[in-house]
Amino acid sequence: MPRRLNLQNFISVIKLVCTSLVLASCATDPTQYAVADLEPNQADFVAGQPADLRAAYRKLLQEGRRNEVLNLMEIGALAFKTGHFENAKRILDQAIGNIESVYADNEAARKARSLWYEEGEKDFKGEPYERAMAYYYRGLIYLKDGDYGNARATFLSGLLQDAFAEEEQFSADFALLVYLAGWAAKLDGNERLASEHFAEFKQFRPDAPIPSAEDNILIVAETGTSPRKLADGVGHYELVYRRGKNFTENRAQIAGPGLSQNLYPAEDIFMQASTRGGRGVDRIIEGKVAFKKSAENIGTSLTSLSENSALAGIAAGAGGVVSAGFNAITLIGVAAEGLSARSKTRADTRYWANLPDTVHIASASLPLDSKNYSILFSDQEGVSQPPTSKPAHVYFDSRGNGLIFASAR
Repeated sequence: MPRRLNLQNFISVIKLVCTSLVLASCATDPTQYAVADLEPNQADFVAGQPADLRAAYRKLLQEGRRNEVLNLMEIGALAFKTGHFENAKRILDQAIGNIESVYADNEAARKARSLWYEEGEKDFKGEPYERAMAYYYRGLIYLKDGDYGNARATFLSGLLQDAFAEEEQFSADFALLVYLAGWAAKLDGNERLASEHFAEFKQFRPDAPIPSAEDNILIVAETGTSPRKLADGVGHYELVYRRGKNFTENRAQIAGPGLSQNLYPAEDIFMQASTRGGRGVDRIIEGKVAFKKSAENIGTSLTSLSENSALAGIAAGAGGVVSAGFNAITLIGVAAEGLSARSKTRADTRYWANLPDTVHIASASLPLDSKNYSILFSDQEGVSQPPTSKPAHVYFDSRGNGLIFASAR
């Protein structure tokens, strides 16, 4: 009898220690990073920027190198959407230069490449969909300026970034960029390349319309809010993806003189964030992708041992010592998981917050004096949704081709 009491006491101690370890492992908080004060010359620089970009420039300078690429991306998108194209051009070129220093397709870059997933103290370089979207905005500026060759090359470079993920390389499936590369080739007079790109685009989007030979206007509209990255699991070292919040619009239509048509939803940015080469991502753990599957094996060998139905039945029928022992095994397993999580880096949940949820496209043929168009936003049933509509300016280049762009957000 004394021997049994000693064993029970021992098991009680194990329970207490394991519980403490689990609580300790869950108590870690995200690292806090200091925000620097602006130097006088930096403050003057910010004051010299367009009013609607100043807060973003201030954030860029305050947060420094660690968030430089992220802030450059967000400034670039904001500048593009607000019509400050020269700012957008300079900023996006700088962001792309940073990206390509790590994610170029050469041996030096492969050796230098670090996991974007690791602790948030590392310099932000973005996930594949974020890097691809930097090229998307830069390519649209090239189109607006009538530089079709560089536009096409930029869209194709975005496709290359779409293939780089974690420590793996996947097939690129960013259909929007394929379409835009085809459009740039069409405007450049290269019908063969245009046909090849549009044929590839149709493989991804069989029901999508293809521009006709006489179309000279590209129409682009964005709806919704950016995909989100969230930390999950014990210790918050697992990264999961969630669709953006606080929007109801998911359809776009252009209306104006001589033109009224629905835009085609060419790219779901959340799907780009949460897939790799078309395969759904369940979560990222230590920089490795865990793909979604029908049945998941949950827990370590220690925790699953106590959940095994045959062993659990033996334990239940054997009395207190064996049963308590299996409970202790469960707690040891959970504690080990907690300690393991605590020793790993937290998931990097920084993300490009002013991206859209969906990008819609269309093409049309319009005369050079066209103006006064609007993009109308609605839900799947066609019911108007806030912001209801946005003005859509037509930007013609020197060769008579144009771009219409509007963002609901």
